[in-house]
This record gives sequence, C-alpha cells and structure tokens, in this order.
Amino acid sequence: MTPVDPQNQAGWDVFAPYGGLHVVSVIACLCVIAAVVMIGRRLDKRGERSLRYALSAFAISVSVLYNVAWNWNGIDPVTGLPLHICDIGGLIAPLALITLNRWLRATLYFWAIALTTQAFIQPTLTFGPSVALYWFFWIAHTVILGAAIYDIVVLRFRPDWSDFGRACAVTLGWLAVVMPINILFDANYGFIGDPKAKELIPPFVAALGPWPERVVVISALVGLGFLLALLPWRLAARERTAS
Repeated sequence: MTPVDPQNQAGWDVFAPYGGLHVVSVIACLCVIAAVVMIGRRLDKRGERSLRYALSAFAISVSVLYNVAWNWNGIDPVTGLPLHICDIGGLIAPLALITLNRWLRATLYFWAIALTTQAFIQPTLTFGPSVALYWFFWIAHTVILGAAIYDIVVLRFRPDWSDFGRACAVTLGWLAVVMPINILFDANYGFIGDPKAKELIPPFVAALGPWPERVVVISALVGLGFLLALLPWRLAARERTAS
C-alpha cells in the first residue's frame, strides 16, 4: 500500500525515511525475525509445525486488519485495493508455510528477498508510531520477509532455476492483472502505473524515467533482483558438486 502524506501533522504522527526512527524500526523487525527463527530451529517436528501454523494464522490476521484499517473510511480504488506485491505476498507467506507448496514457496522467496526488502530500505511510509498504520506497515512487511527466512533456515527451502521460473511466471501473471487496473483507475499499484496524483509515485520510482518506459526498467530490475536472490544458491550448489 502507498500511504498518502498526512496533512498538518508533526512529531510522532510522521515517519521520515533514513532517520533514527527508520533505523530503530528496521532493527526491531530484524530482531523479531531472528527470534522466531531461533525458536523454530530449537523445536521438535511437532512443536515447529504448531509454531508455523500459529505464525500463519497471525499473518492472515495482520493482512486482514491492515486492509480494514487502511480502508476504514471506505475503499478508494486508487489506493485501497490490496494489489501491491506486498499485499499479495502477505497472503502467500502464510499459505506457503502451511501448504509447503513449491509455487508458493518460490514466489514467497523471490518476492520477499528481491522486493519486500525494498520496503525496509526505501519505505513509502509517512505515518509515525502514533498512527496504527505505522505498526501495520512494519508488521506486515516483517511477516513476509520473516516467512521467507523461516522457510530457508528452519524448513530448509533451497531455490533453484525451476523456482526462479515459477516466481517469474507468477509475477508476470500479477502484472497482467494489475496493469489494466492501474490504467482504469489512474492508480499506481506495484508502482507500475501512471497516476494523475503524482504524489503516489515515490521519488525512487520517478527517477527511473517517464511512464510507460519505466515499467520496462522496473521489470528489468525485478528480473535482476530475482537473479541476485538465486545466485548464492547456485554458487553453493556448484561448490557441493565440485567437492
């Protein structure tokens, strides 16, 4: 979701990227992820499964509550539809952990590592800790990244080229659905639209050039991000083969 700048607010009502609050927020999220992963590694098979199901139920609840809070005053099709990658990833994450379906796990891994991490580096958040959406933003993104790391560390998921293909196919399917919706509503879901409200375009997206050319640039960067996310696992596989 892309928050709209709050008007006439100050202090704890506003979040400014790259400040002290940003650093503290990211560190807190990473600490939570590390703690959950450590607990998962220490549990036996039955205990780990119970933890995983509880985490999945929590993730689904967060996704539902986040959307309810965002659309509390009514759904605006320009900003209120749950169509961003991280909105959908918030549902893929618990489903991947529950079902262990390879398509879901592959999508979760590549979306989380290549895309959701950008929410921690370049957050579009503007609301501060006194606003509920601040907490939902960080919790929702922590759920996605945490689920991917949990799948790698605890469940031993190891992505390969087939998983890269699965993630690309799902992403292209998402693109095919979201692009017409962006055009229809002058929205910017996934930051691939050309909204009339230019404040919906984050500076780092605007820097990629005019629309629709920047969609090509974004697509290329996503593909590169997926490849970089796969690279360590291919190098590790090559090392194992060589030894």
